[in-house]
Amino acid sequence: MQQYPAPRKRAITLIESLRSGIPTRLSTRELPDLRAGLTQQMQEDLQTFGSQTCGRLIWGAYGQGKTHALTSIEHLALDMGFAVSRVALSREVSCHHLLNFYSRVASILRLPDKQGFGLAHPLSHKTTSQLAQSPLAQADRYSHPLPALILEDSFYAIGDDQELLFGDLAGTRLTLPELRRIHRDCRGGSLPRFPVSFKASEHASAYFGVLADAIVLAGYKGWVILIDEVELIGRLGKLGRLQAYRHLNWLLRWSSQANPYPVYTVGMAASSLRHDVWFSGHLTPTARHDRALIPALAAERLGETVAQDLIRFFDQAISSHCPSIQPLRSQDLVILLNKIVDLHSIAYDWQPQVDVLALIESVGSQPIRTHLRATLEALDMAYLYHTDLKPHAVELQEASLQEDESFFSSLAQDSSA
Repeated sequence: MQQYPAPRKRAITLIESLRSGIPTRLSTRELPDLRAGLTQQMQEDLQTFGSQTCGRLIWGAYGQGKTHALTSIEHLALDMGFAVSRVALSREVSCHHLLNFYSRVASILRLPDKQGFGLAHPLSHKTTSQLAQSPLAQADRYSHPLPALILEDSFYAIGDDQELLFGDLAGTRLTLPELRRIHRDCRGGSLPRFPVSFKASEHASAYFGVLADAIVLAGYKGWVILIDEVELIGRLGKLGRLQAYRHLNWLLRWSSQANPYPVYTVGMAASSLRHDVWFSGHLTPTARHDRALIPALAAERLGETVAQDLIRFFDQAISSHCPSIQPLRSQDLVILLNKIVDLHSIAYDWQPQVDVLALIESVGSQPIRTHLRATLEALDMAYLYHTDLKPHAVELQEASLQEDESFFSSLAQDSSA
């Protein structure tokens, strides 16, 4: 197998990650940061991370690099010692059922120093005395004691039973009879009787809290949750949107209901959510846009306290606390594409003659990723065939945010709100 010098291998790795459309931690370190101001804000939040650190929504027009910016934040958080879960809302994943959402983000938890997903390996090296000295042992810290008891039982269980308990904390929930059996086998007694039964609609926050505290117990700084495609909340029915906004409010730590857990949440949202769903005409109580409709619905169904909480949510979401990604300047795009040209020349040991400005002009007003693909295509064709080939830019369209209750397969009944 041919051996390449380290700089060439690094360049090949970077080019291939860009070609596949999957940015790596190496690529976000090596390529120019076109959103340095935004990244700096996130870095400052994580450097001063504590119980009062609020999350942020980040707004941006379609194709302005929201997903790439989220990737940069993901890699920054990992490099700073945080565990990270990153998820994009979709037909299968939404925020209106909090425990279903937990099952998704817990199952894809990434650690800075481990391959694969999950917390089982670092937790297996902790002792019961360390557990007893952590916030996990505090009474009334969680909305329900069951998830904390499951974690505690995992310290006593062995073999398959321990794996099952770790699986429950990672989102694959066990039945109550199975939990009773495992508790009896590993602790020698019956599962305690709880004051109230665990209800997914009321106690999902306990799972978030237990996992976040377990992350800190395992030696990491906290849990960073990154949510892409937040605008797809707009496709839920109105009751689903009400619940999704409430849960997002809690995860972002904007809610008056305390979220004392070491969780930092960032959501990426298309500007169309604000324009098409939150605002549509004058701000009046009868206007059919979410900034007026959702608090009114909350007041009717859940009380005035929840309604006021949601009013503050919308105000915070459009405040200066939640930045917008600005359109990329052409000079910044030139810097990025020239770096890709340089990497391509190192990776394939040649001297490309590519007019980056002409390439940008030929692609036109397109998303950044289209310019990246076009540049790689032009470089590949020039390298292989020694010819200049103007790439074909494909127009990319933004998805509609029209309300569509059937879009989310997990939307069982809006009445569950």
